[in-house]
Formats: sequence, C-alpha cells, structure tokens
Amino acid sequence: MIAYVRNEDILGELYLPDTPLNNKIGIVWLPGLPNRPMAPEMGKSLSDLGFTVLQARYPGNWQSYGDFGPNSSVKGALMGLELLSKGNTLDLNTEKGISWDVDHIIFIGNSYGGGIAVSALGSSSLASGAIAFCPLLEPSQQNADHSLQEDDLSTLYPYLKRCHENVYRNLDDDEWKKYIEGRHSADPSRFLTKIKERPILLIHGTEDKGIRSYHTENFYNKLKESGAKQVDIIIKEGVGHGKDLRTSTWNNWTKWLTDLFS
Repeated sequence: MIAYVRNEDILGELYLPDTPLNNKIGIVWLPGLPNRPMAPEMGKSLSDLGFTVLQARYPGNWQSYGDFGPNSSVKGALMGLELLSKGNTLDLNTEKGISWDVDHIIFIGNSYGGGIAVSALGSSSLASGAIAFCPLLEPSQQNADHSLQEDDLSTLYPYLKRCHENVYRNLDDDEWKKYIEGRHSADPSRFLTKIKERPILLIHGTEDKGIRSYHTENFYNKLKESGAKQVDIIIKEGVGHGKDLRTSTWNNWTKWLTDLFS
C-alpha cells in the first residue's frame, strides 16, 4: 500500500508492507542533492520485504513547506521519525485514516542525505540506527586532497538557486557557507560522541568521484577511535556514486538491517 502523508512541514509517500510480511522496521529515506526525493528501489521493493518506508521531501523542497537548508533538513528527518513513531495518520489521497506497526526506525540517506541521516541520528534517541550511502560526512574537507578532485560544494547552492529555485526554496548563503566550512550545527562530525553507541552502517564505492570514499573511511576510523562498537563499513570496489551503490550492496545492507533486530 502507498499513502501520501504529511507531518508539519514535510509531505511524502508512505509504503506499507502487507501485514503477514511486516518486520516492524521503519525507514526514513533521505535523498541527496539535487536528486528527486523518490528512489523507486527504496520504496516498494523494501516494503515487499516487510519494511515500512517513508519517502518525504525535505522542508522547503518539492511539495513540502518551509525553507530548505541543512538545519531544516535535519528537522525534516526528525519530523519523518516522529510520523513513523505515531503509527497512524491521514492518507491525503483518500482522506482516510491509515495505521502501521513498527518497533524500530532507521534513517537511510544517500550523499547529502547520508550526512543528514548521521546528524539526525545524533539529534534523537528515538531512532534505532542509520545507514549512510556515499555520505557527505566531511563537508569542510571536500577537495582537500588536490590529487583527488570531487564535487565543489561552494558551487552547489548557487546552482540550486539558479536552476532549481522553485524546488529548493529560500536558500541561505550564510548557512551553506557555515555548513561547508564545518561551522554548522548539522555537521556530522559534531555528533561523534552522541552516535558512538548507536548502530551505523557506512557504505561507499571506490569509484565515487563526487564524494571520495576516504571521507567515509576517515569518519569510520574516528568512530572506532572513540570506542564505537556498533559501526560497520562496506567499501565497494568498482562502484561509483548513488543508485548503483545501493543496488550492488542490496543484500548486504538489508541483511544488516534485519539481523540488527533479530
């Protein structure tokens, strides 16, 4: 079943599994930039395995309300968490009430959304863990290694303003500057202490040229040095950024999820 739902500023699709298949694990999906909010393989395919999946838009993004930015993105993730934890809402398509049953809720994010997933996990005790694909974990270290060029974050916001002004609304240049300089409250590195006891799976491809895999390895090492015992990492050889990484590691991370709560 697919419902269209809302919680405060965020709207999105909610994929509900058939009752006999329900594994009672909820997923809040957090996409990258400037991707569309929906990832087909991260919706129905997961609900067919028994997961309850929310694919909501960030605040100020697509059909959602409010302003877009790193801070509101984390708040939007927490709004999604809150919605899934309630277990019931109104389907805006049918104007009928719907309900579901979850015991655990996980943030899963890709690229920019991967960093937001980690920061959101550190911002709430309600989430049970996070999976981050090719995540933006060290925004201030992008292009720090001049021999390994990668996406230039300083040009991303101007691009979104110029080409997607109706999709990413009311962008704040100063907020983005703080984010890419490591001075923002949503920087994942600020949450190392808060997440070191939480289950986290980091996944990156060796051929990713948008965000290099060494950032994820650095973050993993920092977590391990801080005493983290529930953090795992997968470095996938020969795979780049985005969907191919998710699909090529599908069996690994879905098993990690189900084993976590078995």
